[in-house]
Amino acid sequence: MKRFILVGLLILFIVYGCGQKFPSKKEFLMDTEVEIVLPQGSEEDFVAAFNEIKRIEKLMDVHNPESEISRVNRLASKEVVQIGEEIFEILKESVEYSVLTSGAFDVSIRPLSALWGERGRLKEAPALKEIENKRSLVNYKDIILDERKGTVRFGKEGMAIDLGGVAKGYALDRVIKALKKKGVKEALVNVGGDVRVMGEKVWKIGLQHPRKENEVLAVIRLKDQAIATSGDYQRYFIKEGKRYHHIINPETGYPAVECISVTIIGPSAIQTDILATGVFSLGPERGMKLIEFLKNVEGLIIDAQGKVFLSSGLKGKLQVSSKI
Repeated sequence: MKRFILVGLLILFIVYGCGQKFPSKKEFLMDTEVEIVLPQGSEEDFVAAFNEIKRIEKLMDVHNPESEISRVNRLASKEVVQIGEEIFEILKESVEYSVLTSGAFDVSIRPLSALWGERGRLKEAPALKEIENKRSLVNYKDIILDERKGTVRFGKEGMAIDLGGVAKGYALDRVIKALKKKGVKEALVNVGGDVRVMGEKVWKIGLQHPRKENEVLAVIRLKDQAIATSGDYQRYFIKEGKRYHHIINPETGYPAVECISVTIIGPSAIQTDILATGVFSLGPERGMKLIEFLKNVEGLIIDAQGKVFLSSGLKGKLQVSSKI
């Protein structure tokens, strides 16, 4: 049995086999559709999984003034802020990946992402002066973390953190951890196109063609792995023939221009979520070098001219043309 689910930047092409349909449930959380598939899961397991996502959303939602991350954004430019262990670890890991990607992923991107419009809703480019002003506030090196005290401080007035490139991946990993704790052996969790699967089952994930909405570019087999895609084709506008999308390059302050789509496969969802964004800004050459450097990470990159690049671990395993 096959079915197609269009969510986020992936078409989920889930093959159940032998006509069997596994139990699944959907909810709208984290501003996207969340689907959880549990082949042997109970109602209690579904409830626990969705509750974990709700907990993380409440903790990390930058648009919720009551969230811990909003409190950090309000206060950390003015004073040292005591934060919970969970947020501290997320910020610490985010800064580590900022270093790894040479700032192509930068968790302090909030001044620029807010300027360009919440969730890609802005329909025109900001003024150059506005972009330059906000760009000066984006620098992960100015996030000062004190592990001994569990505090954070911003080095510049007006800085702010955006966990949009982290939250879905972190939520996926936490849900899988919660399900394992309850004794669940197999699961697929999809948060707006970021996916993690658990167990011995092999799942087929179909990647959406970035320029043909209803066409599958390639089918990837996943077993106890995560996958995430960043692309210029979901949240964007076109003005005077130029495409403006939501993935902002921290270095330029403008949407990244070297890629159309980046798909990352790896052992954890927070890693694939962050790297999909970072590699998109790095571009195909530097991005693929990073993918090849990392252990157990594979990637598919489509550059601005439509040329397809596969990491060494995917070559010969995917049926995809060299150019779209």
